[in-house]
Amino acid sequence: MKFSTLKQYSLLALTACAILFAAGCAPKQTNYPTYENPTETKWIAEDIDGKPVQGFAHIWMRLDSNGKIYGSGGCNSFRGNYSYNNGIFRTGPLATTRKSCSKGMNLQEFKFMQALDRVETMQERNGMLHMEGQGNSLLFYKGH
Repeated sequence: MKFSTLKQYSLLALTACAILFAAGCAPKQTNYPTYENPTETKWIAEDIDGKPVQGFAHIWMRLDSNGKIYGSGGCNSFRGNYSYNNGIFRTGPLATTRKSCSKGMNLQEFKFMQALDRVETMQERNGMLHMEGQGNSLLFYKGH
């Protein structure tokens, strides 16, 4: 009788573990809302087209609520206008400084500015700002 009771409790314990394990493996929610108000926040680039920002480049941008965008591509600063209507993001012509930088920094900055020019959508997921468009992507985290 003791063996049978032990067998039942063991089976019950294994079933409970299996249920808890399966619940932990359930897929997370992936239906993230479009980020409606990314303004008044400094966004620091983490990756460009799926590749991490290289070196000591501090690539960042800020979107003001009045339609102004400004920031740094890592070497040169930029500023201009942007719009975000009906879930579509667009930048106007952006003015940049023309500092001399290393080849690697210039290439990374070019890729960032090109991607920023092509962005069409943005979403916030887990505190990160994801921007995508025309085969390019940018990923930012909130700065101070």
